[in-house]
Amino acid sequence: MKAVRIYGAKDARLEDVTIADPKDDEVQLKVKYCGICGSDLHEYTEGLTLPTVKHPISGQSLPIIMGHEFAGEVVKVGQNVTDLQVGDSVAVEPLIACGHCDNCRAGRYNLCENAIGDDGSSNFLGFSADGGYAEYANVRDFFAHKMPAGMSYELGAVTEPTTVAYEAIKKSQLRVGQTVAVMGAGPIGLLTATLARLAGATKVYITDVSPERLQKARDLGLTDVLDSSHGDVVEQIKQGTPGGVDLVYDAAGIQTTFDTAIRVAKKGGRVMLIALFSQKISVDVTNRLIMQGLDILTTLGYNNDYPAVMRLINEHAETFKKIITKKIPLSRAIEDGVKTLATDKSQVKILISPTM
Repeated sequence: MKAVRIYGAKDARLEDVTIADPKDDEVQLKVKYCGICGSDLHEYTEGLTLPTVKHPISGQSLPIIMGHEFAGEVVKVGQNVTDLQVGDSVAVEPLIACGHCDNCRAGRYNLCENAIGDDGSSNFLGFSADGGYAEYANVRDFFAHKMPAGMSYELGAVTEPTTVAYEAIKKSQLRVGQTVAVMGAGPIGLLTATLARLAGATKVYITDVSPERLQKARDLGLTDVLDSSHGDVVEQIKQGTPGGVDLVYDAAGIQTTFDTAIRVAKKGGRVMLIALFSQKISVDVTNRLIMQGLDILTTLGYNNDYPAVMRLINEHAETFKKIITKKIPLSRAIEDGVKTLATDKSQVKILISPTM
């Protein structure tokens, strides 16, 4: 089969590879669509969290088939698989977990105690085990979720990034009637703002410096869209919501957005960090956090969310389709996909199709 394998920073190759039959607890998928994520960009440009030695759970090391946002059709099942059959449409929850540590047993398998390698390799397919930039993929049946009837494979591939946003909303305990600000209108920021609105937030601000991303926010039905390169965002938010908002989600992950987040949160408010910060940040703990009574929350991945998220996406299919801005063949995954995502701000979610 054809697959895009990464060998290290800026070294990804379209190759012919052989795929084994699925293990007893796995299914084999014919991949229909695989999304390109900002973390894929860091994986390609920086070699982010790649296994230079055998990963403690997957046993794989470089090269690795990229891609973690994918959906496909079951074409083979392992002999111990009972809840899926050939022909089923599934979205893949791309986590790697041991299943027997304390966190896994408690249902927090996204925080598996054995899934991070000594070399910093991660707990995701596409990074530390073969993923979805391929014609076929083998996936543990536990992480292959049958899609609702009528749900498209495109939206199946959108499930993964939507679940990142969903987990942040869930963990932050957003309640109906609260007010929200989202820092950053990239894919995760747009999805977070969209979910906050669907969850009943009465005011949802979203900020960015990119006119293209801000226009996409408007296309998604968001109305409180602020260009942080023009005017004081803090002042604008506090004019509309005196005292500040209940919840702030930082989906950009830089010092500037973090500073803005803690300034627009009301006293006793919560700030949820969704983005990975590539550089260290500083914070005035006494005056900005303690004296304001702020809670700083973090999230990593998700757990036990996929069925609910798929139902939500399917119920609001027309909205979530707007996240998809481009479809490309597998052969152009790097040039027209990963590299384009880095330079073209009009792109939100680019999908790879091995069948194009």
